[in-house]
Amino acid sequence: MLACPIQRPPVPAEYVDFRAELQSAVTDTAVVVLGGRPTMRLWLEEQLTTLAAVVRTDSLLALLQRDTLLAPLASAIAAKLSTTLDSKRVGSSVRKAYRNPDGQRQAVDAVVIGLGLAIRRLKSETRGFSRMAGSQRAQR
Repeated sequence: MLACPIQRPPVPAEYVDFRAELQSAVTDTAVVVLGGRPTMRLWLEEQLTTLAAVVRTDSLLALLQRDTLLAPLASAIAAKLSTTLDSKRVGSSVRKAYRNPDGQRQAVDAVVIGLGLAIRRLKSETRGFSRMAGSQRAQR
């Protein structure tokens, strides 16, 4: 009988926490950057599929930077990525995993999901504001 080698996960379990923290930070940052910029938000929403196909964070940031509408997101996301990666809560195993292809892909996924959640949050806030404004008009 042939022995089956045990496959190690491509990233350590702690990487899940890093991804979640990065996703949350990107969501909060994108809400601020996109707030009051409906054209940027709509264009980002159209570009999410393209962004999701990227496999490295530096490529994702370069793609955002080259886009005239989305360029403000690039520096904001780069700052959050750096801050999250340099956090004291992030250990050396996570930093090492971030440098490998699977870690990069998962970081890109976290950023893209965070952007999608920001769009959803802004849409929800806009709908809530529209309903509130409508009920105030009805009361007058």
